[in-house]
Amino acid sequence: MRYINLNLLVGDPDAAPALAAAEQARLEILAELDPVRRRELVDGHREKWVAFRTHFERIYGEKCWYTECVNPGTDDDIDHFRPKGRIQEDRLHGGYWWEALHWRNFRLSCHRANRLRENPETGNTHGKGDHFPLLDPEQRWRDPSAACHELPLLLDPIRAGDAAYVTYDISGKVALSPRYENDEIAKKRFEASRVYLHLDWPSIKGQRQMLYADITRRVDDGNAAAAGIGRGEVGSRDWLDRVIGGLIDLTQPRQPYSRAAQAYIRRYRFHDWVEREVLPHIVNADAAVDGAAA
Repeated sequence: MRYINLNLLVGDPDAAPALAAAEQARLEILAELDPVRRRELVDGHREKWVAFRTHFERIYGEKCWYTECVNPGTDDDIDHFRPKGRIQEDRLHGGYWWEALHWRNFRLSCHRANRLRENPETGNTHGKGDHFPLLDPEQRWRDPSAACHELPLLLDPIRAGDAAYVTYDISGKVALSPRYENDEIAKKRFEASRVYLHLDWPSIKGQRQMLYADITRRVDDGNAAAAGIGRGEVGSRDWLDRVIGGLIDLTQPRQPYSRAAQAYIRRYRFHDWVEREVLPHIVNADAAVDGAAA
C-alpha cells in the first residue's frame, strides 16, 4: 500500500473541471429528498467519478493505491472508499450516497483489490466490493448532516499513518510493520485489509518475490563493485553508481511495488555503500513511514 497525498489534486489546473463537475453533482444529490430519484442521480453521474482515473494516473502514476500493482491493458477502477450504494456489513444502511461524488472518497484501485474474486490459493472469495467493516459498528455514519466518527477497519491510502502499518516479507507477502506488533487495533486493521483488499493475491505476491530476488542480485553486484573499488580496479566506481541508480529507481513512487522495494533494500543497510549512498535517497513520504519485517 502506498500513501497518496490527495491534496495534490486540488492544485492541479487540469483536474479543476472534474472537481467542479463532481462537486456540482454532489450538491444536486444532497438536495434530492426522494431516495429513488437520488439513486438515479448517483448512477447517472458515473462518468464524473470515472473522469478522475485520468487525473489520478497522471498525478500519482498508473498503479493501484492498495496493492501497487500495474495492469497494462486493463483500466483501473475508481473505488468509492465508503461504498455508495450498500454496505455488506450493514444491510439496513443503504450506502454512503452523500459521498458518491465527493472526490475525497475516490481511490484508484486494481480489479483484484476492488472486485469480488475467488482467491485460487485459499478458495475464499474476497475483494473490497461493498465491504466497509468498522472497528465499532455502532459508530457507523448514517446522516450526511452529522459528523463522522467511524474508524474503518480497512486501511486508507490517503492516510499516511495507515500506509505505515504495511511492510513486506521476503516471501512476497504483506506484513504488519514491527513497530505496531503490540497494537491490537493495528493488527485488526491490517488483517482486514490483507483479506478484503487481496493484498496477498498470488500473482501480486509472486511479483514481489521476483522484486526481492532482483534487489538481492543488484546488491550482490554492488558488493562486487565496492570490492573492486577497494582493489583500485578501473570501472568499479561507474559500476557501483549504476547499481545504486537502479536500486533508487525501483523505489520511486510511480514504480510497481515501490514500497516493497524500499523495505527490501533496507534489509541490506548493513552494507556501507547501501547505508551511505542508497538509503538517503529513498527516505521520502512513503519510506519514512515504512518498516521492514524480520
